Amino acid sequence: MLNKKSSDAVAAVLTAVAWFWTAFECSTIGIDVFDMILLKERTGGLFVWILAAVLTVLTFLWMRPHLITRAIMGIFMLLPATVFRFTRLMVPESGFAPVHLLVGFMYILAVIGMYGMFYPWKIEKIFGIGDGKEHKPGREDEGGT
Repeated sequence: MLNKKSSDAVAAVLTAVAWFWTAFECSTIGIDVFDMILLKERTGGLFVWILAAVLTVLTFLWMRPHLITRAIMGIFMLLPATVFRFTRLMVPESGFAPVHLLVGFMYILAVIGMYGMFYPWKIEKIFGIGDGKEHKPGREDEGGT
């Protein structure tokens, strides 16, 4: 297991990767509603990156218990969007192709990511890396629940 300082460093890096990857996806996806909400036209796309930095810090401060697992689950949810950019060109018009297995696997990863984002202690229990208990904010010293 990681000590407290190493664990915090890994959590901070993974959280930053997840938030900045999300910012990248939101800025490049080309959905008008996202562009409007993220003030893309007014700020030249800078607002989404500032928002990612602020959310990285706030997430690290407010969601410390299970943060490494949550960040990994966030990355799992982002993987399909990136992979689909490339696989879209490989999918045949009809019939089966091996790329369909990759697309199916990406959907499974996204679902695992969504589940793990809300129940990280259950994911940790499955892999034997946590105590399997829900840790509520402000009660880390008491062991959770």
